[in-house]
Amino acid sequence: MYGDFKEQVLELFPTPVYAVRVPEELAPVMNYLRNVEMFDGPNADTYGTHSTNTYILDEPECKDLKRYVLDVALKFGRDIMNYGYDEYETSQTWVSHKEPGQNHQMHTHPNSLISAVLYYGQPAPDTPAIKFHKPVGGINTSYLAPHYPDKPRTSKFAFESFSVQFEPGLMVMFPSYLFHSVPTNTSKVTRRSLAMNIVPKQGLGTSGNLTELLFHKVG
Repeated sequence: MYGDFKEQVLELFPTPVYAVRVPEELAPVMNYLRNVEMFDGPNADTYGTHSTNTYILDEPECKDLKRYVLDVALKFGRDIMNYGYDEYETSQTWVSHKEPGQNHQMHTHPNSLISAVLYYGQPAPDTPAIKFHKPVGGINTSYLAPHYPDKPRTSKFAFESFSVQFEPGLMVMFPSYLFHSVPTNTSKVTRRSLAMNIVPKQGLGTSGNLTELLFHKVG
């Protein structure tokens, strides 16, 4: 690992966010998502609305998109995260609308292993789609370590957060434990997305370390 060297930076524990463009042949599914019934929750004025159906990928109109998402999840889990699962299933999946001025605070997705967001609809070039946040163990290091005001943060170790711009047809996939937020929609159009939580089909954990959860044994 160390060999013959004078100094070395060890890049410890990087967290992957996988970005992929959904194939054009799935465009008809996006049209279906544009017309689903939406639910106005108690915080709709601030956080926006979500679809009444929160298992939207289980609808027949979404079967091709669901198959694609699960194929990507298998690749992400097996090849990138090195999870030892051979098959995945979606749990809750829902359409989300953010009108101009709306946002969502920083959060994670509990009871899920992999999460994903697919963006569709009219482009919103003036606003980021999603912002990922660096976990800092309860301490906001940005207050403790000021950065040079005239020097751009070119080092990846200096980022406290990272934003992904809205692009129709873009899907981002990430571990469900990664903190993320939805920045305020500063555009003049509705920001539309499909949020997805994904779990191993057979269950979670292993019997050997007494963490096994088999879904068919629950209930």
